[in-house]
Amino acid sequence: MISESQLYNLNLLQMHIIMEPANLRQKLHQYVDKGDDKLLKLMYAVAREYSDEDDFEYQFTDEEIKLFEERTAKRHSGESKTYSWKDAKEIITGKRKME
Repeated sequence: MISESQLYNLNLLQMHIIMEPANLRQKLHQYVDKGDDKLLKLMYAVAREYSDEDDFEYQFTDEEIKLFEERTAKRHSGESKTYSWKDAKEIITGKRKME
């Protein structure tokens, strides 16, 4: 009979073996080969976000910054209308008209 601690150690050993890069690649390939569309899209999104070549930081233009500042000033002065999340959701889903 295997004790709980022996079973725990066996699980740790299995995880260590699986986490070796070659084994990990093989396991991931198996998941991809058997995966449904949802899993494939999820794995692609994770890989894409991780990739250095797709990584960039957007730089706002001076015109965009000026527009943000103008909108912020209007919001703080009460000149522009703001909505709660509930109200915005109702407007977006067409349950309510924008005032």
